[in-house]
Order: sequence, then C-alpha cells, then structure tokens
Amino acid sequence: MAAARILIVEDFADSRDMYVEFLQAQGFHVAAVEDGIAALRSIEAAIPDLVVLDVALPKLDGLSVLRRLRADPRFASLPVLTLSASLGADYQPVAMAAGATAALEKPCLPEELLAAVQKALGRA
Repeated sequence: MAAARILIVEDFADSRDMYVEFLQAQGFHVAAVEDGIAALRSIEAAIPDLVVLDVALPKLDGLSVLRRLRADPRFASLPVLTLSASLGADYQPVAMAAGATAALEKPCLPEELLAAVQKALGRA
C-alpha cells in the first residue's frame, strides 16, 4: 500500500513540526502549511489523502477552510481531522457539523493523532 499523503495545517511551529516528524516516522508523506489560505492553495495544487486542520489559524480560520472544502465537489469527501485548544466543549459538534471527519482537542498526543489518522484513512 502506498504511503498516504497528509497535509498538516497548524500555525504553531512546535506543534506543526512535532506532528510532521511523528507522522513521517510512521511512514506517511507529510507536507505542512501555517495558515488557512496556504492550506486551500496547497490542497488545490495537490490533493492530499487527509488533512489535519487546526481551527485557530491566521488569514482564514480552520472551520472556514473546512466549509469551503465541503462546498467544493472535488474535496467534499476529503478526510479532515480538526484540532482545537480554545473553543471548549462546543467545538466538537460545531466542527462535525461543518464536515470534519473527526474533531480532536489539543493538546493532542501523537498517538491519539495517529489513531485518528489511521481510522480516517480506513487503516485502523
């Protein structure tokens, strides 16, 4: 089975680097960007197999990115895992309603992220 291509969209460099390094070590091809506009451009240029999307992003927030993806038939079924630390208990239902495949809370341990990635890719 070919390695899945994952796009990490995270503005906090330490978290972004940790997720990238961990997922690469698991055999995934991983790219990363730091804002919502860059995420949309990256996805347009090369559709990944899965997106890990922070909700609190500069330029365009993660839920807006997710809604745009779901409104475009090319990306309507693209698995998207959202991450948030700041939206509290209401975050998960809002993210799921916007079309998230799964809504994870920060801090998200690498093992939790891996389990969600594998499930979203149908490898769990």
